[in-house]
Amino acid sequence: MADSVPIQKVRDYIQKYNIEEKLSEAVNMAIKQESTDPFRVIAEYLKTLANEPDDEDEEDDDVMDEEEERRMMARRGGGGATGAAPKRHVAVAAAKFEVPADWSAPVFDKPEEAKMFLKDTMAANKLMKSLAPSDREQLMHAFKEVKFGKGDAIITQGDKGDKFYILDKGSADISITGKGSVMKATKGIAFGELALLHNAPRAATVTAEEDVSAWELDEISFKMILMGKSQTDSTEYKAMLMGVPVIQQALNKGALSEAQVTELAGVMREEEHPEGRNIITEGEEGHHFYIVRSGEVKCTKGTPANEVSKRLTKGDFFGELALLSSDKRAATVTATQTTSVLVITRAEFTRLLGSLTDILASSTSYGS
Repeated sequence: MADSVPIQKVRDYIQKYNIEEKLSEAVNMAIKQESTDPFRVIAEYLKTLANEPDDEDEEDDDVMDEEEERRMMARRGGGGATGAAPKRHVAVAAAKFEVPADWSAPVFDKPEEAKMFLKDTMAANKLMKSLAPSDREQLMHAFKEVKFGKGDAIITQGDKGDKFYILDKGSADISITGKGSVMKATKGIAFGELALLHNAPRAATVTAEEDVSAWELDEISFKMILMGKSQTDSTEYKAMLMGVPVIQQALNKGALSEAQVTELAGVMREEEHPEGRNIITEGEEGHHFYIVRSGEVKCTKGTPANEVSKRLTKGDFFGELALLSSDKRAATVTATQTTSVLVITRAEFTRLLGSLTDILASSTSYGS
């Protein structure tokens, strides 16, 4: 019998290459796509992480890393932590829910302080940090406040898991049979992630050490919100893309099909920028194209006060020349309020559809 690998070496290896998080990102992609072939989705994603020679050297390494992130976010997939054999868990995760026709996402009222706490915690959590900001916004509303008394078991090792928790007030002990206490949970600590991915048995027991207040999210709401939102987002992204003149021009001339635009919409990712942040800066090389999903931006040249166009709002776009070349940015674009934008790189566009320059060159109206 071959010598077993020391468990600490296994843990170090998994941590070094971030294997848990990447595997869960792939699982979430399969869930959001409602794939009937989850292993293909997972294999294709994991293949993008392999260190294989790349014969396309147009972009630098930073842009290639961004391309991989776009693939991960395709159809708004998310990331997370998983801790068991992927084949068994993936098979369960890929199962499609039969949800009643009248099902709707739960919305629980909560104070602004609690909303910000949940958003900040999700943004740092392994499972949820790779989701789009608007995904986390919808999930935030579905969290329900629950309370436990001292000595109550919040979750019990071995039980079927279908809920995820974020601790808000109080403290809890996390223990594993045979090992005893392994961790103390305090404000902002999340546990039960596996339940949202594949309804796995609980790997530990979490016991309230004092009166505890926590936020609870159930598995059905998590998956259904993301699946439903994924479909809505795809429709919205496609409509926005079709409103971009260079895309519409290529469609009108038959150089692009609606199916290709749908595919392009599937790999766009969402970014959120606070008021005052420069999204692009004059003089920088351009690799990204943006569409405003919500909020407002201003375009300036030379000085922040010198606005060179109208304010851009939902459906407006900027940086479109980045799809044609890496010429330096001609202006600075700054968020004037919290703003959500959809983003794609020229490299990703080219991988999916080919060179936009070539596409437009096949149109007789190009350059008119």
